[in-house]
Amino acid sequence: MKFNADGSFYKITTITTQFIALNLLYLICCLPIITIGAATTALLDVTLHYADGEKGYLIKDYFLSLKRNWRQSTVVFLILLVPFLLLGFSSFFWFAFETIIGTVAGLATIAIAGLLLITFIVASALVARYENSTKQTLQNALLLVIAHPLKAICLLLIPLMIGCLAILMPSLKIVLIAVGFSLSAYSSAFLLLSIFANHK
Repeated sequence: MKFNADGSFYKITTITTQFIALNLLYLICCLPIITIGAATTALLDVTLHYADGEKGYLIKDYFLSLKRNWRQSTVVFLILLVPFLLLGFSSFFWFAFETIIGTVAGLATIAIAGLLLITFIVASALVARYENSTKQTLQNALLLVIAHPLKAICLLLIPLMIGCLAILMPSLKIVLIAVGFSLSAYSSAFLLLSIFANHK
């Protein structure tokens, strides 16, 4: 029995292993918290290339992207983090009143926080894909989210669905933890490419 390096089983095993390693690498890079922006940009960078048919080397390219984009991606992350945290605190504040007005206000703050989270995802992808000032990148990200609301919502639903599956199906929890973030980024990459394709 000969080993076939071009066989489907070998290719699937290799790709799966690379995505698990990429997922683990992403989690490690996110641990300092302040590096979440740079780690997310690098993750989206390699998955965008992979989804676009430019296979490359996932792990090697991840480190290259991390080194190339860490400064701007960190600034983008910190700019969006402050209002996101304030909105999160505000939602708890409003829901604590247990009134109709409080509930409506709480839901509104959650919706705005969701908008900021989507903007962060798109902005991270823009940092990875294009060269612009931080201000222009944030403006472009927000405009793209507004111009493509359905795709933007899907960008938020993909990680939420994976998270819900991990909670609702404990048997899949280990698998989803092992590959959840890289799989989410790869799935989101196709949406991001379709959004960018309309604005070249």
